Amino acid sequence: MTEGRTMTDATLAAAIIAYVGYGSRRTPGADDTAVLAMHVPDPEALLDEVEQIVKASDTVHILKEAFGDQNKSILFGIEFEKVRPGLSPEALRALSWRWSYLEFF
Repeated sequence: MTEGRTMTDATLAAAIIAYVGYGSRRTPGADDTAVLAMHVPDPEALLDEVEQIVKASDTVHILKEAFGDQNKSILFGIEFEKVRPGLSPEALRALSWRWSYLEFF
């Protein structure tokens, strides 16, 4: 993996985290402004990619019976990797937090 690719992955993860509010909000949100305020060459394109990823995360369906003793975040990550492979663990945690909130609350 090149350094440029790592930067892109880190930027995408940071944008997903900022967009959903992971670590900064009590409940998930959709903060366009947080992504558009990032110091990146094309914040609008980044926001579009984040919105597409978040929309794809909404398609994940895991039967409650499948959880058993498993952590919901781990199961979400496994399932979402099938839909959108290659996201960082940090991005997956943020998406899982949002998904869990919407799915169970």
